[in-house]
Amino acid sequence: MQRFSKRVLSVFITISIVLSLLGGFAVTSFAAYMGDANVDGKVASDDALLVLQASTGLKTLTSEQFELSDISSDQKVNSSDALLILQTATGILPLKEKSDVALPFDGVVTADPSLRLRSGAGTSYTKLADIPCGTVLKITKISNNWGQTTYNGKSGWVSLDYIEPVEPVSGTFTFVCYGYGHGVGMSQYGAKYYAEDGWTYDKILLHYFYSDKTKIEKDEEEELPETVKYGSQELDLKTYIAGSVRAEIGDSWHIEAIKAQMVAIYTYAKYYGFNVSSSTHAYKADYKYEGTKIETAMNEVLGEYISYNDKAILSVYCSSMGGKNTSAKNAWGGTDVAYLQGGRVSPEPESVMKKTYTYTAEEVRTMVQQNLGVTLTGSPDTWFTDIVHDKSISNSVGYITSMKVGGNTVKGENVRSKIFSYSNMRSHCISIKYNA
Repeated sequence: MQRFSKRVLSVFITISIVLSLLGGFAVTSFAAYMGDANVDGKVASDDALLVLQASTGLKTLTSEQFELSDISSDQKVNSSDALLILQTATGILPLKEKSDVALPFDGVVTADPSLRLRSGAGTSYTKLADIPCGTVLKITKISNNWGQTTYNGKSGWVSLDYIEPVEPVSGTFTFVCYGYGHGVGMSQYGAKYYAEDGWTYDKILLHYFYSDKTKIEKDEEEELPETVKYGSQELDLKTYIAGSVRAEIGDSWHIEAIKAQMVAIYTYAKYYGFNVSSSTHAYKADYKYEGTKIETAMNEVLGEYISYNDKAILSVYCSSMGGKNTSAKNAWGGTDVAYLQGGRVSPEPESVMKKTYTYTAEEVRTMVQQNLGVTLTGSPDTWFTDIVHDKSISNSVGYITSMKVGGNTVKGENVRSKIFSYSNMRSHCISIKYNA
């Protein structure tokens, strides 16, 4: 005979007493209520007994019975549920209507402008946060028409009167991504492969920053600044240049690629008056460049810069390109920049520039909600539409100029930063396929 724990035995005795004294007291309703373990339209003491028997292995519940028996909404059926059902049957606890959705479920906030997250299931509890309209929450537990959830790291309760369940979706998305970075200006890996193919640094630079007015010029020694301000640091010019080149591409690549990177960095600093934000490119502190290719390159090209109409250009660069570079206007908006028009072929192979990402439809919906603030509904094959791109890879794939995401227009590099975040997609040169 199966041994009962003291708690189970206590519950069993309690239910037996109630059954004998009350003759099977019940609360009856035509609605489906939590606690109706035998699915007879009533919440009664015999439901509690059935749950207790199921928790000890004496009875087996169907999936519907299990769902109705889990009155504590913890995805388990045990003696705690039996006690709660008994208290409901005797009127100590209020009836809990069965939710139309299984727990946990995703729901979108409909309260405008926001819904309050509270420390408990009721309006008398402390407000923890305001949750903006349109936010998708995961509801993990229900109590008296309040749902338990987590928002911005805070666990609390929200009124389900202002939560609309979001239908779960299946399937996956395959994103084939080309290039790494914004795709504007010079490709670092492209410069590497061109240098290995015999191109000189100046040919590389004038290829990527092409116009009929761009050229290479040089500041004389007396014109060179002594220092460069990099973020909050004041750095000696050579220290700054060497540390930046080392951090960006290292000191082992072909020297012509190193020269191209060095001139691009000096040009960029000159464009900004040698006062550069530390967020725009990398820098390796305490780098000892003596005896390296970087020192050799510095002795040959320090002070050289790319000019347009005799002024230093905005010499932006990124790791690799998707077939060709794209225009600054397409990536970032604004007006055309003559030497950042895009369309310049970049030679890096697919092994360098191509990466495939696979995300479930639910993961994509979560990313779009969190990063763009848009709730995607309906069939996933309708989420991404009206895609316009620059055909940098082929007639069907290129850097995206604009697209609609759930009916909201997203442009240029925002496709990467606002939809996926930088860590989840390497560039905005992508193809999108939904797999049902």
